Amino acid sequence: MKNNKKKIIPLIAALMAVLLVACGPSDEKLAEAEEARNLLAQAKQTAEDTYLDVSDTSQRSLLDSLADKEAEIEQLDFTKMNDKKIDEVLPTITELTESYQNIGKELSGVLTSETQIKEEKAKHSGLEVYFINKTGMNLSKIVLHDISANTYSDNFIGDGIVLQNGYTLMGVSLDIYSDSSEWEFVITNDVDTEYTLSCESLKGEDLKGASIVLNYDSATATGQATLGGYFPQPEPEPEEAAEGASTEAATESTSE
Repeated sequence: MKNNKKKIIPLIAALMAVLLVACGPSDEKLAEAEEARNLLAQAKQTAEDTYLDVSDTSQRSLLDSLADKEAEIEQLDFTKMNDKKIDEVLPTITELTESYQNIGKELSGVLTSETQIKEEKAKHSGLEVYFINKTGMNLSKIVLHDISANTYSDNFIGDGIVLQNGYTLMGVSLDIYSDSSEWEFVITNDVDTEYTLSCESLKGEDLKGASIVLNYDSATATGQATLGGYFPQPEPEPEEAAEGASTEAATESTSE
């Protein structure tokens, strides 16, 4: 009888060991599960942080859906699962991690693109000026050509409007690109003839509110856009000029 008891005790101990193994995971499997869950949490955090840095909200619904699934994984108690059950869950965790990594990469691309756009936009500034037409022609177009960037502005005068010789065009805002260093103005008169006027540098805060005097010398076929800060009087009409000259002559005669 004693011999039977001696045989039963080791058997019970063996069965208990089997039951313990069946009810809980091995140390290796538990560590594997916890590592997988940590990687998932990191992938989620990276994707969510990147999302907060972009203005594009198109991925919000997908992130919310993934977050619901991730929350379920967070609630799992691996210590109460056996190795087989953990093996059944691990592929789901891996798939969810990859989903977060993929959306993270997409959001990183969006962030890079948006950052470049912002940086490029920051290089543009509006320069408030006014034009003075001293070309001797009535103008239908004034366009700024950024030679460095090879870009052209819209017509500052506006379609269907003519800036007469000697007159001023107020309220002009030039888009100045900080990386550029060379500009010119392209003007068109009221008979659709185009001329190019060289221009000084348009950089500098002190230029705000400055005048840009448009000049053209038909004898040399050259033109200039000169930066200044004054308002000249409009060119007098031929009759007014003649009357002014007669008055001046009469004044001089009387004084003599």
